[in-house]
Amino acid sequence: MARKAVATAETVTQAVEALVGEGLDPTVERVRAKLGGGSFTTISKLLSEALAQRQTQATQISDVPADLVEIGQRAVSAIYAAVQRQATTKIELIEADARKHVDAANHARAEAALEIERLEREGEQAADALAAAQKATQEGLARAERAEATAQAARAEIERLTHATAAAQADAQAARASDHEAQQRAARSEDARRAAEAESHKEIERLQKALARAEAQVESSRADVERCTQRLEAAESEAKRAQDAHRAAEAESRKERDQLQKQLAKAEASIETLRADHQKAQQEIERARENERRVRDEAAELRGQLKALGGEKGKK
Repeated sequence: MARKAVATAETVTQAVEALVGEGLDPTVERVRAKLGGGSFTTISKLLSEALAQRQTQATQISDVPADLVEIGQRAVSAIYAAVQRQATTKIELIEADARKHVDAANHARAEAALEIERLEREGEQAADALAAAQKATQEGLARAERAEATAQAARAEIERLTHATAAAQADAQAARASDHEAQQRAARSEDARRAAEAESHKEIERLQKALARAEAQVESSRADVERCTQRLEAAESEAKRAQDAHRAAEAESRKERDQLQKQLAKAEASIETLRADHQKAQQEIERARENERRVRDEAAELRGQLKALGGEKGKK
């Protein structure tokens, strides 16, 4: 089904009359808005005819003053320059703010890198201290084991000498029950027993002293092991603290980097929006200039028509 034309000589004339009654200039844009659509070419042609008809009916003919056209051009140029300056200034401010955020992000990233490096050094130092404490603990345990072995050997020697003393005492007891010769042997045996017993006592005392020294060494080694264990636990705690601080610093750095990236993305989006607005404003200004040129052409055409009509009147 064909679409009904809305731009006719009658409808255009009615739109012109309505616009003049509202105190507005009947331009192609306004007439088209009154009609609710239509071809620019058709409306322009019909508008020229309607305006020419109105001019022929008017008792006085007035042209558009050239100075008014010049004032309109200057106004449009001033509006365009103001819009462009405002958009450029806003874009420069947003770009400067974005650069400031980027510089802050780079500075924060550098500080985070330095903090991570410091924590890594502390972690390495803690690891070295942990290794040293483990080595000292192992050495203390080895000394304790050697001291325990020495103490065990001393106990075995004391037990052997005790058995030997008991055997000597048994021999002496058996010798007392024999004859004189046996008594003499017993006396010799007794002397030997006493000498052996005295020697055994000396050896026992020596071994007891050695055992005491070994036990003291064991206690000292245990104290060393305890100290090393405490140092080991402290080193492990320090290493854990450094690791926790390292992880916290990395998490904070990631969080701040994400926030700055969001801010940067937001600033870039604002810049893109302003650029789009700037481009839109330029397009609006171009359309205004195009309308101005069209109006000037229409005015020139109308002036030509009016002059032609004036010439025809003069001939009549």
